[in-house]
Amino acid sequence: MPISAADLQIAGKSSLDDYLKNQPIDQIAVDVPLYKKLMGKRKNFLGAKQNIVAQIRKSHDSNFAWAYGEAPVSFNKRNTLEQAAFPWRRAVDGFYIPHDTLFSNGIKVREGERGAYRLETSERVQLTNLLNEQLDAFRTGFIEKLSLELHRDGTSNADAVTGIDALISLTPETGTVGGLDRASATYWRNNVKTAIASTTAGTLATAMEAEWRKCIRNGGSPDFILAGSAFIDAYRQYGVIVTNNADAGKVKTIDAGTGSGVSTGLYFKGVEIIWDPQFETLDAIESPTIPWEKRCYFMNTKFIELHDDSIDIVSPDRPYNILALYQMVNLRLALVMKRANAHSVLSIA
Repeated sequence: MPISAADLQIAGKSSLDDYLKNQPIDQIAVDVPLYKKLMGKRKNFLGAKQNIVAQIRKSHDSNFAWAYGEAPVSFNKRNTLEQAAFPWRRAVDGFYIPHDTLFSNGIKVREGERGAYRLETSERVQLTNLLNEQLDAFRTGFIEKLSLELHRDGTSNADAVTGIDALISLTPETGTVGGLDRASATYWRNNVKTAIASTTAGTLATAMEAEWRKCIRNGGSPDFILAGSAFIDAYRQYGVIVTNNADAGKVKTIDAGTGSGVSTGLYFKGVEIIWDPQFETLDAIESPTIPWEKRCYFMNTKFIELHDDSIDIVSPDRPYNILALYQMVNLRLALVMKRANAHSVLSIA
C-alpha cells in the first residue's frame, strides 16, 4: 500500500524528533568536547530583539582614603557597570528525500489526506530504516559543524556566531567583543602567552603556571583546559614529571599511553587537559598564523556561557514542482562572555 504525503511528513518529523529526544542536543559524543562542555552548562534563551546582554563590572571606583579629626571626606559618583551585547545567531540544517528514492526502497507516496493509505508492515520497516540512515548522519553532521563554528571568531559568515577564537583571543588588545573596544577597555582583555619554548624541560610548565595565576587573580581557577595535539605532546614530554614509587613486593606495569579518547590523562592543577580533535580541522580550514594544534585554552565556565532556545524541528511543505520529503532544524544561540580576564590562551613555538 502507498503512504500519503501528509503521513510521510508526520513520520519524518516524528523520526527526527525521536533521534533528538533519545539523544538530546546536550548529550553528545566526546569527539566535540568544547560543545559538550558548553552544553553541559547551557542557559535557556527566551528571546531578544537583537542581542543577549551581560551586565559586567568594569571597576570598583573606590574612593578609599585615610582621615583623622575633622578632615573632610571625599565623595565620588561611581560608574562601575558596563553592558556587553552578544548578537544571537540562528543555526539551520535540512535535508530532503525524493519520492523516487522512497519508491526505490519499496515505499510509494501518494497525494492525499492523513490516513488515506496504510503501509504494510514490510513497507513500514523499510521506511524506518531509510529515515534512520538519513537522520543519524543529519544529527551528527549538524552537531559537529555547530561545534566547529563555536571555536571560530565569527568572521567566516555575516550570520555566524562569535566563538572562542574571538572571545579568548590571541590578540586581546585589539578588536571589539560584545560591543566593547578592547583597545580602550583593558579590563575586557583575556590573558595570552604565545611562542612558549616547548623543548626545554620546565619552560612550558612555568609559563602555564604564570597564566594560571593571572586567571585566578581575575575570577578563580579555570575549570576546563582544552588543547591541541602538538601542545599536549609537548606537555607530556617536557612538562610532566613522573614519579614512580618503588614497591619490590608487587609486579609493576608501565603504559606510555595515558587517558582514553579525548581524555588525555594529563592534568594541570588538578584539571584534566582535554584533547580537541577539531583543532586539526580548523588548521586545515583556516591556516592560521598560530596553529590551533599548538594552542591550549584555560577556561572558567562561570564566565562563558552558551545560550540557546532549544532545537526546533520543522517539516516544510514541498515545492509544487518537486516530489520530495523535506525536514529541517533551527537553533538560535549566542556564546556569552561575562569576564574576559578569567581566561587564557597559550601556544607553543
